[in-house]
Amino acid sequence: RKDAGINSIADLKGKRISVSTVGSLTDWVTRELSRQQGWGNDGIVITPLGTNEAQVAALRAKETDGLAVDPAGAFELEEKGVGKIMVRYETVAPVFINHVSYATNKLIAEHPEKIKEFLAAWFETVAWMKANKDDAVKLAAPIMHTSIEIGARDYDETMPTFSDTGKFEPAALKVLARSFVQMGALPSEPDMSKLYTEKFLPVMQK
Repeated sequence: RKDAGINSIADLKGKRISVSTVGSLTDWVTRELSRQQGWGNDGIVITPLGTNEAQVAALRAKETDGLAVDPAGAFELEEKGVGKIMVRYETVAPVFINHVSYATNKLIAEHPEKIKEFLAAWFETVAWMKANKDDAVKLAAPIMHTSIEIGARDYDETMPTFSDTGKFEPAALKVLARSFVQMGALPSEPDMSKLYTEKFLPVMQK
């Protein structure tokens, strides 16, 4: 919030910041920022509020000092003069897995070809979007309920985070394994190799 007295990362200590849900990405990365600053797991007061709408309402009512939100939401708050961007979480977790495709064991067993077809279409779409910014933004902005200008800014922030191959980076998997313990989801870091597969990925053309 512009009037929350937060002018640097150091000013976030003890401030009330909303996130989507308990155990979510925004929850973990906000706590990770607190840990990196030496404030411990609860140096920033985390408030799970659900949807962006609920978080923005709390911000406007001055019930919270800030929120962890997607780039488009941040740009819109900035444009309206409601908030200012203080920290980009890519600096907190520069190596991370942000997008994952899931399939049930039942679907994997009964329709493996459908999974291959879906993933092939997914990566074809990502490639098209990366090569056609203007058209991609025109298609996405109405679905995102945002302006073309904000859609274009969001494109620049978000598209580089989409994998071209679907391969899981070992360093990113280590961060993810650590996050499960930090958030209390698991008592110890799991063997990540048992939790994902790359066998359905399309063969990429060089």
